[in-house]
This record gives sequence, C-alpha cells and structure tokens, in this order.
Amino acid sequence: MADVALVDQTEDWFVRNGIPHFIDDFSASEDVWTRAVGMLTFVFFCEMFLTFGPGVEGWQQFGVFVLGLVIVAAAVAFVNRLRGRTWFERPRDIGAGELALFVLVPPVLAVLGNHRTWGEFLFVVGFNIGVLILTYLVVSWGLFSMVRWGLVAMWAHMTQVLQLLGRILPLMLLFSAFLFLNAEIWQVVNDFPPRLFALVMVGLALLGLIFLVGAMVGSIRELRWFDTWAEVGSELDGTPLDDLDVTEFDGRPKQVPLGRAARANLTLRLVVGLAAQVLAVTFLIFGFYVGFGMLTVRRETVLQWTTLTVDELPDAQIAAFDLFGEAILLTRLHLVAAGFVAAFSGLQFAVSLVTDESYRTEFVEDSNAEVREALAVRAAYLRLRRDLVDTVA
Repeated sequence: MADVALVDQTEDWFVRNGIPHFIDDFSASEDVWTRAVGMLTFVFFCEMFLTFGPGVEGWQQFGVFVLGLVIVAAAVAFVNRLRGRTWFERPRDIGAGELALFVLVPPVLAVLGNHRTWGEFLFVVGFNIGVLILTYLVVSWGLFSMVRWGLVAMWAHMTQVLQLLGRILPLMLLFSAFLFLNAEIWQVVNDFPPRLFALVMVGLALLGLIFLVGAMVGSIRELRWFDTWAEVGSELDGTPLDDLDVTEFDGRPKQVPLGRAARANLTLRLVVGLAAQVLAVTFLIFGFYVGFGMLTVRRETVLQWTTLTVDELPDAQIAAFDLFGEAILLTRLHLVAAGFVAAFSGLQFAVSLVTDESYRTEFVEDSNAEVREALAVRAAYLRLRRDLVDTVA
C-alpha cells in the first residue's frame, strides 16, 4: 500500500511539473477528465439555469427547473448503471457516456427553457464540445504548470537575458529602426487586413518555435542514459521518491523509456521556458516602438506616408493628447507597425538564444539539471510500478 501511494504521489508530481505524459499508460479517461471533473461539474451546474428561458414565467419557471433537475439526475443514474456503478456513485474514470451527458443534457435544458431554435440548441452543443477540447489540451499537456514554470525560468535567467539583449541590441535597433522609420512599411500596414496580419504574426511565432524546439531535442536525447541505479538515486532529492532506495533494484537503468507523447511533453516544457523570455523581449520592443512612433511619426507624417486622407485619419485614431505643447497621435498604424518590428526582433532574439554560446551554456546547464531529475524520477517510477504489477500478478 505504501508503494501504491508512492506511485500516486509521483504521478501527481509529474502533473504539477507540467509533464503529465510521463505517467505510464497515460489515458484521457483516468488522467485527464478525472482531474478536470470539478471544473466540468461547475460548467454543467451553470448550464442547468438554461431552464430559465424567455418563454417561462412565474411559478412555471420553478416547475421547469425541477423538471430539469429530474432529467439531470435520471441521466446521471442511467450512465452510472450503464457503466456498472451504483446510481449516483462518483466515477473513477470518465468515458464517452459521461462526456455525452455533459454535451447533450444542457441543450435539452435549454429547450425546456423555451430556447427552441436549432441555432440555440447547436450553439450549446458546440460550446460544450469546445470546453471539452480546451480542457483536454490544458490538462493533458499540463499547460498551466508549464506556463508557471516558464515564468519562473524567465525570472531566474533575467540577468543572462539582459546581458544577451545588451550585446545584440545595437544591431537589432539599427535594423528595426530603419524598418520602422520607412514610408513603405507604413503603406503596407495601412492596407494590411487584420486577418492577414494575424496570419503573419502566427507564422513568425511558429518559425521562432521551430528554432527553440531544435535546440532542445538534442539535449534531451543525451540525458536519457543512466549507467547505474545509484546515479538515478542521486537525482531524486526533493522529489516524492527521495526516500526510495533505488540501489536495491537489480540490473541497470540504461536509457529511460519515453514514448512520443512523453518526449513531446518534455520538449514543450523546455521550449516554454525559452518562449517566455522571447515574449518578454518582444513585448518590451513593441512598447518601445509604440512610444517612439508616437513621438516621431506624427499626424503630418502619417498623412504623407499613407493613402489616408484628413477625413479618414480620425477612423484610424486611437488616442490623441498634447505633450510640451505638441500634438501626439496614436493610431492603429502605430500599433501594427510596432507589432511588425517587434515580431521580427523577437525572431532575431530567439535565434540568438539558440546560437549564443555563453547563454546556451548558462541556460542549458540549468535546464539539463531539471530534465535529468525528471528522467531519473521517470526511471525509478517505472521500475517501482513494474515491481508492483509483478507482485500483484
């Protein structure tokens, strides 16, 4: 029983550290939906009030709401009995029946509330499917834990980031200032549809991620090998397996088994740490050029560099104020131009993170230590879990 509890604690540790796919036999029914059951229950509870619709008034509303409760209770009991549980037993795993209940029962409650159009019915169905997809992505890949770890890593390496930024900043500003203070770029942003602008930004972000992923994949491959169990045990300090005597395991750990999803999960967590630093620099440059543009690219310059007329300029204007007696203007063109320059500068900084030897040495040493710890926990966890299965068998 102690070993079973230790396995459970280790699996919770994987989840908290943003690598839930390190759990052996990871499955959506046991490792995703069961962890999200509280949030899904809250959404389901809120949707029960769809019975209070525009076509129901007075005491009739109370009757319809009670009818909705009866339908919910009957649906829950039916699914539980279908899965071999007692009528209102809390499920230990959540499968297609429970998910279908979450998706389909609220639209029925909406019909009771006199939301009778097919559009409203399908909207509730689509909304619930969207909630399930988003929940799966967040819980399955530990996105919240990854973001928290990324912010911590960004803060921990802020000194190195600023040093690297200081080295490349003169060349970066020379390139970006020439691009920003150019009539052609303002003509482009004036005629650029928002959807195409978003597409370009996503493309640049994906290009930056490719550089970051490429930098991390090789280091993970090298760190998966352990020669002895004593070497594994030296990496377990501060983990749930800290007190486990892994030297009692026979054989050699060798290369830690990682499936495709587990490798992707670990790589993604490391990339998040780098991406947080790139985003911080990108937003810093964006803010700089928004302010710089407001001071340098003023009303007359905007009219000269674009096809906007005096009458059309107010539609593009976001804010206007006086500074030292001079009129300062902020338009959507300032934001789009600054966004372009910041995105290209962020991509340049991402490449520098990958190629700068001094920064890679500092960051990779820290990240490698965390990867090594996670892989050691995975190796000991798999062996402990295998021994438990053999004991039961």
